[in-house]
Amino acid sequence: MKKHPNILIFCTDEQRGDHLGCMGHPHIKTPNIDRIAAEGSLFRNCYSSSPVCMPARATMITGLTNRASGVYSNGVPLDKSIPTLPGILAGAGYRTHSVGKIHLQPWGGRTIAENEDTSINPERRIYWKWPGRWEGGIYTEAPDNYYGFQTQDSVGGHVDYAYGDYVTWLEKNHPGVYEEGYRYSNQNPGPLTIDADLHYNKWIADRAIEFVENASGAGCQASESAGRSVRENPDAVSTATPCRRDRTTSEPSPEPGPPFFLWCSFPDPHEPFAAVEKWSDFYEDIEIELPPHTLELSPDNRSETMKMRGKGMKAYDPEWTKECIRQTYGMISHIDEQVGRVLDALENAGIADDTVVMFISDHGDQLGEHGLFYKADYPYNAHMHIPFVASIPGGVEGRVVDDVVSQLDLVPTALDLAGVPHPDDLLRQQKSRDKDAPPLPALPGEVLTPVLRAGARPVRRNALVEHDTVNGRFETVHMRTLVTNDFKLVYYTPLQEVMLFDRKNDPDEIKNLADESEYSVVVNKLLKQLLAELARTEMRAHCRGTSA
Repeated sequence: MKKHPNILIFCTDEQRGDHLGCMGHPHIKTPNIDRIAAEGSLFRNCYSSSPVCMPARATMITGLTNRASGVYSNGVPLDKSIPTLPGILAGAGYRTHSVGKIHLQPWGGRTIAENEDTSINPERRIYWKWPGRWEGGIYTEAPDNYYGFQTQDSVGGHVDYAYGDYVTWLEKNHPGVYEEGYRYSNQNPGPLTIDADLHYNKWIADRAIEFVENASGAGCQASESAGRSVRENPDAVSTATPCRRDRTTSEPSPEPGPPFFLWCSFPDPHEPFAAVEKWSDFYEDIEIELPPHTLELSPDNRSETMKMRGKGMKAYDPEWTKECIRQTYGMISHIDEQVGRVLDALENAGIADDTVVMFISDHGDQLGEHGLFYKADYPYNAHMHIPFVASIPGGVEGRVVDDVVSQLDLVPTALDLAGVPHPDDLLRQQKSRDKDAPPLPALPGEVLTPVLRAGARPVRRNALVEHDTVNGRFETVHMRTLVTNDFKLVYYTPLQEVMLFDRKNDPDEIKNLADESEYSVVVNKLLKQLLAELARTEMRAHCRGTSA
């Protein structure tokens, strides 16, 4: 592997960890994502650090917990002074680019305050001269140099609404398609009518492919589309590295530029549930058998905190639930199809052997299990368990890792594979007074390079999952969860509620064991381990320049 390989990270939104073919799912077809696993490692037990969009995405871009990043819930922006993965790599000479969803600033807001600077948040969804413009009409294309991404091709929203560069492109080239093609009612899950070739998943893959071709030099080859900018606007500035030219012939040279970091982020399979017709039809006749804990709630695993907040109080309609699940399957296979196109582009450009490839999601979805949909501070597994597969040049192939790992491991692993240190680690090393006891690393996650390269086992084998909610019956609910290979412990404030599930013998989490006397030792041990993890991860990267 090159000292500084290219890095490509695919990210989805709200995809459960078990929703991959390589995870043994009986229905979902994901041959291209499975291909990454076959050429690398499948992490069967990866957990979101905070199972809500913005906190999880802040983790994937900074490597920090939501306590350290400050993004404790949706609607809280990421501080732009915090070092990010693309920013660190850009500082080390990488070409950084984002395609699709970023979501590090709040999307909400329907009005503009007097004297408000609307240039601060290019992700906010305020329609003005819609479609094609957002944030008070200020933006018609996403800005450069955003959280370390030197350039971006943006898609905000998901499923039945979208905005950003994609809609600007769609309205210019296919006027009227947006408003008709994305029309949808969540009351009746079913397909979108937009042509699959015009859907944002296809556009995201197209932009990623164009970036790969240009960054590798393959885009310099003669083709009708190779010289166009990513927005197909001849007057726009291309987001890709320009082709190098041979000074003696003035002809484009396929010589590649610097290594690149490409974030390729799909807004699906987030609710509401609607695949394009091609993939909706693919799963139309699938017979879905709902698990017992979706059809009927267990009396032995109810959370008092959730009860007081009115969450998970009854089972959903089975037929409606099944159709939501079918649409989800179709959305995932649509993404997989586009992932395959980008992987093929790496091969065609001759750089697949120089590129680290990862696939991950921000969080999962309960999809009706235990009387719950979507994600939040639930105590159950499906919304916090996420897919994670990774392959590296020269690494082990076909490895299945059953040990628990965390979303927190993504950034330190990517930096290690890139051969680029975190700037806070350099500061700490410079200022450390005890040369025999080097400072702790700035990021709390584990570097998984030995797992990917040599087949070693992860060292930590646990995952910390956190979420803070400010609404409902209580002023604030803090959820802190520790997942180990054998058990999962959940702690809620303000009721000081503890829940314990046996992951080996009760994977569906039917019975809460926290109050069983024979498990008191396990509860106490895990509470201490949870406290230790909270202390270990507390504000690590914000203690800049210290050896603590």
